[in-house]
Formats: sequence, C-alpha cells, structure tokens
Amino acid sequence: MPGPKAKPHRISYRDLRRRLKEFGVVELPGRGKGSERLFVQTDPVTGTKRFYPIKCHSEGADVGLGTLQACLRRFQISNEDFWL
Repeated sequence: MPGPKAKPHRISYRDLRRRLKEFGVVELPGRGKGSERLFVQTDPVTGTKRFYPIKCHSEGADVGLGTLQACLRRFQISNEDFWL
C-alpha cells in the first residue's frame, strides 16, 4: 500500500533551487533583473531551452504556491515527481 502523497505547499527559494536541480533545471548566475533569478532547462534530445524567472528577495524567503505551480508547468515537471 503506497504512503500518503505529499501535498503541494510553499517552500523556500533555496529548497526550490535544490529540488529543480534534480530535474536538470539550473539557475543562471548574474541573469535576471533586480530581484528576479532566471532558471533554464535544456532538453537533452532537441537542445531547446526553457526559461522561467522567479522573484527572490532572499534565499530563505518562501516562494508562493502559484509561482511554484507555474514553474513546474513551464518545466514540464509533474506534482507527483516533484513532491516525492
């Protein structure tokens, strides 16, 4: 019998960056305007890149649930895979 599924919730920017790295999404250093950080994912088959900017006011600040869900959609990561 499978265990309970993790429910989507707010996480810190630091945790989001760590979890996205597992899916091949990395932060581009020195990119983005002001408090925005730019994330990129390169498709290994076609070589196309997907970009997504995320606001970061501090490493420990929480990323909103809507921003998190939009980021997962953009990088084609399912909720089940992300919250394992």
